[in-house]
This record gives sequence, C-alpha cells and structure tokens, in this order.
Amino acid sequence: MSTALKSRVAAAQRALREHELDGTTLLLAACFVPMLVFFLVVWVIPIVYALGMSLFTSPVRNPEFVGLGNYISLLGSGEFWGFLWNSIVYAVSTTALSLVIGLGLALVINQRIRGGDALRTLMIFPYLLPTLVVIFMWKFILDPNIGILNQFLVEAGLIDKPIAFFSTLEFAMPAVVITSVWKFASFAFFILLARLQAIDPDLYERARVEGATTWQAFRDITFPHLRGAILIILLVRGIWMFNKFDIIYLSTHGGPLKQTTTLPIRVYQIAFSEVNFGMATALAGIMFFLLAVVAVVYFRAFAPEKEVA
Repeated sequence: MSTALKSRVAAAQRALREHELDGTTLLLAACFVPMLVFFLVVWVIPIVYALGMSLFTSPVRNPEFVGLGNYISLLGSGEFWGFLWNSIVYAVSTTALSLVIGLGLALVINQRIRGGDALRTLMIFPYLLPTLVVIFMWKFILDPNIGILNQFLVEAGLIDKPIAFFSTLEFAMPAVVITSVWKFASFAFFILLARLQAIDPDLYERARVEGATTWQAFRDITFPHLRGAILIILLVRGIWMFNKFDIIYLSTHGGPLKQTTTLPIRVYQIAFSEVNFGMATALAGIMFFLLAVVAVVYFRAFAPEKEVA
C-alpha cells in the first residue's frame, strides 16, 4: 500500500473517530441537559427562593429585609426547641418501631410459613390506603365513646374509664406514633424481605452443620446481609417522618396544648394562621440545614451505599 493511500486511510479513520466522539457528546448532552434543567427548576430554584424569602419579615406584602433576624428569633425562642424535640421523638419512635416490626414480620414470612403469601399481600394494604382513611379508622378504634379498644380495656378491667387518646397529653403522641407505624411499617418489611430472600440458603445450611444456634446464624449471617438495607431505611424513613405533616395534622392538629406540634406543623401554623411567611420559610430553612447536616454525618459515619452495593 502506497504512502498516500495509507495517509488517506488514517485520515478517514480519524474523521470517523471524531464523528463518533461528536455523536457521543451530543447523546450525553441530550440526556444530561434536560435532567439538569429539571433539577434546577424543581429543586435548586425553589430552595434558593425559599431561603431568600426567609430573609424578609413579610416577603409577600411590604417586604422588609431583616437578614438573619428570623433565624435568630426562632433559635432564641423556647418553643422552637420544644417543637424540635417533638419532631425528634416522633421521627425516632416511628422509624425504630417500623423497622423492628418490619424486620420481625420479614423474618417470620421468610421461613415459608403457612399463610405467608397471604400475609405478605396484606402488608401492602396499609401503605396503599389514603392517609385520611387511616386517620378515620384509628380515630374510630381509639374513640372514647364508641372505640373498640376502649371498650375492650374497660371490660377487661385494665382501665376505669375510656381514654381520649388523641386529646390527652400523655397519650396523644403515642397514638399518633401507633397510627404512623401501622401505615408505614410495610415500607421496611418489603425492603428487608427482599434482602432476606437474596441470602444464599447454603450459608444457613453450613451454619447448622457446624452447630450454630438460631441467634448465632442471625448475628453472623442474617444481620450482616441486612445491615445496608437497615441503614438506608433508617435514613430515608427518619427524614420522611421528621418532615411528616399530614398524619399529625389530621389526627391532632398539633394538640393538645402543642403536645404533638412538630416543626412541619409549626411551619404551617406560622405561614397560614399567623400569616408570617418570612418566619415560616426561616423555620423550613432550619429544618433543611438540620437534615442536611444529619445526612452528611450519617453517610460519613456508616457509608450505607457500600453496604448495599
């Protein structure tokens, strides 16, 4: 082959590679740009706008710039720390109970018990029910006049008179927590059950041959395989429940005497009852920063993505 022909072939090959590279670049851009625009419109712009509103006393009418004044007022009030404590209690208790109940049911159903398929199917229904229906059902169950739980407790002699669970100081938060756990425990259940079914049965067989007890098999085989899923459930469900609004608002409106008023409930009250959107967005901003810090620390401490991989 002559030198001129070789040069033409090499030039053609370079042109083809450049053309393929341009096509790949265009394809990546076509896929990336819409995603970037969606991310900016749906996530970045609303957050920046909300944080900007938090720097004014009344950003809708007659805005007056106060800088960090709203944040300082909130952090300096005693009520804020009470509402933060309510949020932590609600998020931690509902997440922990949902995880424990979901794990227990997943372990039982994973043993291929009779009726396991039916129970697995039933577990999805609480999660699919509208929140309003769940609240109506639990208000009926816990009603002091016609509630079946109060009737049972009175007839069994466990209490002297019916209890108004959702409107009593000591029982309002537990009632809201129970309602939330009943609805959301299936979230942990299905994730953990799927992880359990992915464990190689031969590992348990070898453990039995070597004389391992049930607890030892769970400790050395089951839990290490579930650890990543558990960490993800704790993070996702914890953030979700910390931001939960509908169940608490529909069941107690934050009462009685602010006993179940969490930060999301307080944001709503400040914005729409007190019509102070600057203070409300400042409180929402504090929630955002708190959760961001918790998420960063959580990922650095536990690295759950490595466990799931």
